[in-house]
Amino acid sequence: MIKRIIFDMDGTLCDTGKATLTAIKMVENRFNLPPITYADVQNAMGLAGTEFHRCMFPDLPEDVLLKLEPVIDLLEQDAIQSLGSDVLFPGVSDLLEALWQAGYELHIASTGSKSHVHGTLDATGIESFFTGISCGEPAKIAMVRRIIADSDPQEWAMVGDMFKDSEAARGNNILALGAGFGYLAKQDFSLFDAVLGTPKDIWGYLR
Repeated sequence: MIKRIIFDMDGTLCDTGKATLTAIKMVENRFNLPPITYADVQNAMGLAGTEFHRCMFPDLPEDVLLKLEPVIDLLEQDAIQSLGSDVLFPGVSDLLEALWQAGYELHIASTGSKSHVHGTLDATGIESFFTGISCGEPAKIAMVRRIIADSDPQEWAMVGDMFKDSEAARGNNILALGAGFGYLAKQDFSLFDAVLGTPKDIWGYLR
């Protein structure tokens, strides 16, 4: 029986792409950036550090990219702070509170930086629901392995929206649930054991 749940953050709990896009729009003239869409940002989600920005701007010179990265990160965090709980996907806050009250052990596994992850969780008001927060590493399989160490894999489920999330779950023999309400693309549904149309759909796999 599932007793513990690991959540990815960006694209699963939080629609941080709209904050990233806001940050990019603020500096596109300053750095002479090519036009970027919300879909471009979504496509880069799940990549860590410089790789995230390189995915959005593959033709940007390396020196410009390295100058751009910290500027976008700071502006993105400002945008997230302004959005607050509005950066969460609908229904996420209510679900986390209900799971926490029901006694489920909740964890975060994110490739995002520590400052980004903790800043976002604090801004959205959901950080207190989580027993553990793991972040800042590109290798999610190893991250999840440490989270579930010395426990029964059948007690765990992982909710995510990217290949890395399904890979981390299946690589550790735990249930892989796709965030269909988040950034999970239809062509990637088959990567997961099941896909959640809304956050509350998770209850069907816990009982």
